[in-house]
Amino acid sequence: MPVSETDLHKAPGQTSAVRVLIVDDSAVTREVLTALLNSDPEIRVIGQASTGAEAVELTATLRPDLVTMDLMMPGMDGMEATRRIMARHPTPVLFLSSFFDKDGTYSRADAIAAGALDVVEKPALMPDWRWHNAAGKLVQKVKSLSKVPVIAHIHGARKLLAQEQSQVESFAGPAADVVAIGASSGGPRVIEALLSSLPSTYALGVVVIQHMTDGFTTSMLRWLQERCAMQIKVAEEGDAIVPRRVLFAPESSHLVAVIGGRVHLTDSEPVNGHRPSIDVTLQSVAKVYGARCAGVLLTGMGSDGAQGLLAIRQAGGVTIAQDEASSPIFGMPRAAIELKAAQQVLPPDGIVRSLNALHVERVRSLI
Repeated sequence: MPVSETDLHKAPGQTSAVRVLIVDDSAVTREVLTALLNSDPEIRVIGQASTGAEAVELTATLRPDLVTMDLMMPGMDGMEATRRIMARHPTPVLFLSSFFDKDGTYSRADAIAAGALDVVEKPALMPDWRWHNAAGKLVQKVKSLSKVPVIAHIHGARKLLAQEQSQVESFAGPAADVVAIGASSGGPRVIEALLSSLPSTYALGVVVIQHMTDGFTTSMLRWLQERCAMQIKVAEEGDAIVPRRVLFAPESSHLVAVIGGRVHLTDSEPVNGHRPSIDVTLQSVAKVYGARCAGVLLTGMGSDGAQGLLAIRQAGGVTIAQDEASSPIFGMPRAAIELKAAQQVLPPDGIVRSLNALHVERVRSLI
């Protein structure tokens, strides 16, 4: 939709408003979303696009703080539009669609890989009884995601197995048996970069706690398995934490490490507003494994995982936080750093080197 010259700039008194571009091929949906978002004084819709090509053009022209993106549109679809936006004018993108993970054509993991920060169901398509709750959540998500400093995509770190031993970090203390990785917003692409760089023979067990949008886990793990050599699965009650396998916490359960190197799943109350909670898992890993564990805290809002990483460090384990420059959202790593929980603060390629160093140390300990 064409916009006037005045729409290119923030209006007086609205300098702090989140500037949103709405992309949808339905005129009715565009108007519904515009009315909804404009009803909040902290949000201002600055333009509308009805096609993917128009979305790319208006993102370059208007420079919005966030783009709400439809999936199914004539010509260029939302996935391709997102890829082009992220390549040319990186901007936070929030997909609004009910078509992901329906028939296998489009998955939420594909949307994240294209550069989107999240996927939510389109409120305009919801029955009245769900509208108010979903609308409120959408407004809050637009505000929070608009603050995310999007960065160039991480396409996967290089394999390190053939590199010189001098390029691999070494650690004091006993070799680790397990590495626990926690992430939230912006995490899937970083997790993919890390796990795709580990060999199928990786000598440590790996557990991952990723704050997920409901329904995202299955498609994300399928996406990861296509790119990673290790076995990847959703943890089930009693699963063993063993080498060559990555266990992901289920969407609605805390994952707790227990004596004997197995996992216990619990539906106890959320911690730090999350279930699964990264703190819960990391603290249990520290308790069970002591110095024979490592913790990695990646991008995400809030502070979940900071106390857990500190517990691992206090137990004598290895602790790593993602650095600010590479973190889409630096909240969780920052909290850990401020607690002095992180021994190392690294970008993804540095974390890969450390994870492979842990592999080398573990293999040496078994010889």
